[in-house]
Amino acid sequence: MPLATILAEMLKSGKVTVSANNTEALEIEALDKKIDIKALNKDILKDTLAATRGTEKNKGAFGQLGSVRNSIGMLKEVAEDLSKSGITVTLTYKDSVVVTLGSEANPKLSSIATGTKAIEINSPRKLIELGL
Repeated sequence: MPLATILAEMLKSGKVTVSANNTEALEIEALDKKIDIKALNKDILKDTLAATRGTEKNKGAFGQLGSVRNSIGMLKEVAEDLSKSGITVTLTYKDSVVVTLGSEANPKLSSIATGTKAIEINSPRKLIELGL
């Protein structure tokens, strides 16, 4: 069983707030097999994602494109594992669902971009705003 699925199975219910530099960044709420991740501070989220991708300012457009492809591939694998396990993860920003991963994802055109039915892009505008 993949690590993401194991962690989601362990997290039955509850709420956690994640802070960075004394600023709330994320609020994670779980109930049954649904996990909602609320982005509270987009700047911290952007910095964290850039660090995990190894993004450098002078990497250039082709380097950034490769980084995005790698991220989508990893996200696709996690989303499909969540879907097989009946788990749904949503990312919310400013009271709008941005992305749905897993079993309740119902993509329309976004499945063409992601290559899977386990990822639904609910708000492309907010997705870009978050730098994802």
